[in-house]
Amino acid sequence: MELRPWSIALAAALLGAPFACGSPEKSEQASEEEGEEVPIPGMYHVDGATVDKASGERREISGTVILAVDGDNYTATFHLATSFPGSGTEPVAAEVIGSGEGKVEGRTLKGTARTQVVVSSVPGVDPSFAFIPRQVSTRLISDSVTTIARNGAVVIRTESRGEEGEHYSPTMTTLKGLRIATAPLDKAVSAGARAPAQR
Repeated sequence: MELRPWSIALAAALLGAPFACGSPEKSEQASEEEGEEVPIPGMYHVDGATVDKASGERREISGTVILAVDGDNYTATFHLATSFPGSGTEPVAAEVIGSGEGKVEGRTLKGTARTQVVVSSVPGVDPSFAFIPRQVSTRLISDSVTTIARNGAVVIRTESRGEEGEHYSPTMTTLKGLRIATAPLDKAVSAGARAPAQR
């Protein structure tokens, strides 16, 4: 049977119809991209792990990060909790406190941070607990890259090394979390002024 040109064109149009509408996956992705954009400044709850590059030793770490943005620049303050192997069976609790700064490139923040580890002198006890003696450990410098999704999900990757004169095996830390609150610029600045403390 001979097919007329118009029937061939009609068949081609019908066969191509599903592709013209676009796949559900692409439509869903476009919908997410058009969703409300969460501002970058704010307080984020994060958790993750620090890995010693030489030994592969892994330490859990979690806490809060406050980000403030001024034009193309950002400042950050950290208050994180982790633990280190102790001389006995109990791990030694520690706080990682510090501040950082750098440049904002879209929703990516690149910069450096200076942190210190505040260690409890009593194994297994939080160093922030009242009347517990504390000692400040190694001072660190970290290169960090932070990415923040439109919905407020954050991923922070840092590579840390000891400051000059410090003995510290380089580490890599990956933190993930969500924006939980707004944080005024003055609050972030005042928090950054308190940390890290000098030995």
